[in-house]
Amino acid sequence: MSYGHFSSDGREYIITRPDTPRPWVNYLFNHSYHAIVSQTGGGFSYCRDPKFNRVHKYERMVSDRPGRYLYCRDKESGETWSANWQPMMRPFQEFETRHGLGYTVIRSRYFDIEVRMTFFVPLDSPCEVCRVEVKNHSGVSRSLQLFPFVDFVAGDAQLEIDYPNILSLYNRSFFDAEHGAIIAYKQPHPGRELESCAFFASSASVSGFECAREAFLGRYGSLSNPKVVQDGKCSDSTVCGEDMVGVFEHQFEIAANESDTFVLLTGFVDDEAITDTNAPNAKESFYQSLPSAACKRMIKNMMDEFLSEKQAADELKRIDEYWQQQTSSLVVETPDAEFNRMTNIWGRYQLFGITHWRGTSAYHNAEGGRGYRDTAQDAVGILALDAVLAKSVLEKLLRYQYANGHAVSGFSDKEGSWETQGQAVVTGKSDMAVWLVYAVVAYLEETGDLGFLDKRYPFLDKGEASVYAHCLRALEFLTRNLGSNGLPLIGKADWNDAYDRLGYRGKGESLWLAMAIVRALNMMIQVSGYIGDDKKSLLLNELAENLQSNIRKFGWDGNWFIAAINDNGFRVGSIENSQGKLPLNSQTWAVLSGIVDSKQGHELAELVDRELDTEYGPALFSPEYRDYHPGIGRVTSFAPGTKENAAVFSHAAAFKVVADCVLKRGNKAYDTFRKVMPGNPRKADADLHKVEPYVYAEYIVGPGHPTRFGEGGFTWNTGTAPWMFMAATEWICGARRTLDGLLIDPCIPAEWKEFKIVRPFRNAIYQIIVRNPGHVESGVVQMKVDGIVAQGQLISPHEDGREHLVEVLLGK
Repeated sequence: MSYGHFSSDGREYIITRPDTPRPWVNYLFNHSYHAIVSQTGGGFSYCRDPKFNRVHKYERMVSDRPGRYLYCRDKESGETWSANWQPMMRPFQEFETRHGLGYTVIRSRYFDIEVRMTFFVPLDSPCEVCRVEVKNHSGVSRSLQLFPFVDFVAGDAQLEIDYPNILSLYNRSFFDAEHGAIIAYKQPHPGRELESCAFFASSASVSGFECAREAFLGRYGSLSNPKVVQDGKCSDSTVCGEDMVGVFEHQFEIAANESDTFVLLTGFVDDEAITDTNAPNAKESFYQSLPSAACKRMIKNMMDEFLSEKQAADELKRIDEYWQQQTSSLVVETPDAEFNRMTNIWGRYQLFGITHWRGTSAYHNAEGGRGYRDTAQDAVGILALDAVLAKSVLEKLLRYQYANGHAVSGFSDKEGSWETQGQAVVTGKSDMAVWLVYAVVAYLEETGDLGFLDKRYPFLDKGEASVYAHCLRALEFLTRNLGSNGLPLIGKADWNDAYDRLGYRGKGESLWLAMAIVRALNMMIQVSGYIGDDKKSLLLNELAENLQSNIRKFGWDGNWFIAAINDNGFRVGSIENSQGKLPLNSQTWAVLSGIVDSKQGHELAELVDRELDTEYGPALFSPEYRDYHPGIGRVTSFAPGTKENAAVFSHAAAFKVVADCVLKRGNKAYDTFRKVMPGNPRKADADLHKVEPYVYAEYIVGPGHPTRFGEGGFTWNTGTAPWMFMAATEWICGARRTLDGLLIDPCIPAEWKEFKIVRPFRNAIYQIIVRNPGHVESGVVQMKVDGIVAQGQLISPHEDGREHLVEVLLGK
């Protein structure tokens, strides 16, 4: 069944019916605020941290409730409906949602009343705007009551879930007539002794309001049939110690074939924003009456800035111009329109979204902060598009490294590291520091800013050091914490978070991490040599050789590399195992780390093709686990074919794409890329695939599942986005950064006769045209830069602010 399609220019996904198999969401965001908005207005928003500063309640992914709703009532007939379709779900005359870059438009028509709701987050303020246009298509004048609705948390979402009976007692909410807004906040309490508040405002005339959830819904009432909407009258309730909502009552008289427009504004003011006002009373005693004058000023400032039709229209225009710019700097033009769309538009937008806000999604509910590993990969992926944003993320990563070289598993901008928050389930992972090295080296390659190596940053626990020293300490930690086989200790997990019992007793070792460390060592060997630190380069080379020797000695299983060795010496991923054999990552990272030569790399790649590949891409291993193994971890508890238990894990499939390009397997790299893309024809059955068809999913349920093979899971927040963007631009199209300059090394499907890529690099823009008359997969036989034949495939940076034409000829 079809639920939608792309617009002709590919910049919108148009949903034509509201009952999608899962909520199909959009990310609307800026540097401080993130709104997750589904096709019916479901989802939630937060400021700076998705757990600590949650604006809205969001109870269930399956129901997609609550949301940002507009209830409607015809005063004459008494008919009621919700313009979003949810939550009343009345039959409609027309329905359409358009998810675009920076906005979502929900349009519906009920009883000849058309409502268009345009949601967006301004570029610079912690709030979201909804512009509402109501048009009367009937031949007579209509008297309407409109009830905009939001469901408030206004605080810590996890505490709200764990202790709803207590947290509601902290709630305060009222209609501030002076400012024309409903203000909702939690009284400061132990664990949150600071001021923060959410607010909800409307540009339309307010004839009534509700702040109390029960008053709005009625006794035993529900969102699908609220008492206030049925009765047509708000009671003007306030809140002191109960569940909070924000509801306005608006009266509209709309003549035949005429329309009216108003603007809704929702936002959050936290202690950081209040402090930023520099108001003398911004930090008054908690004994004062809340919200403070400073908080109210912040709310009024946002209302003054956005709460009019013209202001909303002007800001939406700014947002469109911003995303036009962000999607025009690095552009590919290949024979594959879907490849172009994911690389130029939607995969890129997904990458920007998660680089800003990696902490949660519609699937994660109340999780806060962001994973260290994920954040580092996002920074690497975004570098070619926004080096300033990438550097700001990288600087956070440096500050969340310990003085011993290790790094935290994750962190929150509001609550610090996950380790200090007591999140034992997600801490103690072994691989974190290796991703810092990757991010630093990628930054150097992209920018050429070698002075960054000398800049000093503090460690999380004590002291400070240069960036160069941060990286060396990371490698020292990683190469020092080895097990009995000379391989790195796995701790509570490596990249595969579900291998969480392999090292429970402190003895388990990770083969994949050993390969990842070799890759990081090789990168830093290049850097140290580049800056003339030959002594360090030799030392790092010795460490790499020793580790490679141990990988071959203890990790090779006769036909492939295993995944890990647990506390008891059990070889995970071995041919001797009955379940969980042939781990994909160990084979692809053997190539990415350079520990195998081309011949062995091809043998491993062909083995993966034969044993792991599916119509959606390669499974993580085969066969799937069906029995719990206490010496391996929760991966053996997951349903067969789901998550890390032999799903088609898109992130790992992206590793394979890059490994195929390293081996010059252009057809295979492209084949896997196509399978991972949402546009894979096998994913066209939305009732099977279920998830959004315009962003990457974390995984596809694998062939080991008895009924759900092909179903997508966990969209948006996945390391697939940065790796697929890099796979497309740096490896398939082959415009790849290095310390010395821009290397042109395409690895493409033989069927491509020609393609183009525009690549900004170090203050110059390279218009690259690649021709492939012989239909080969790789091999540059000639390259011209501005009409002059170049020696080799490397472009030395021009750094002149100008455009340069690069003509590349492929052949044997």
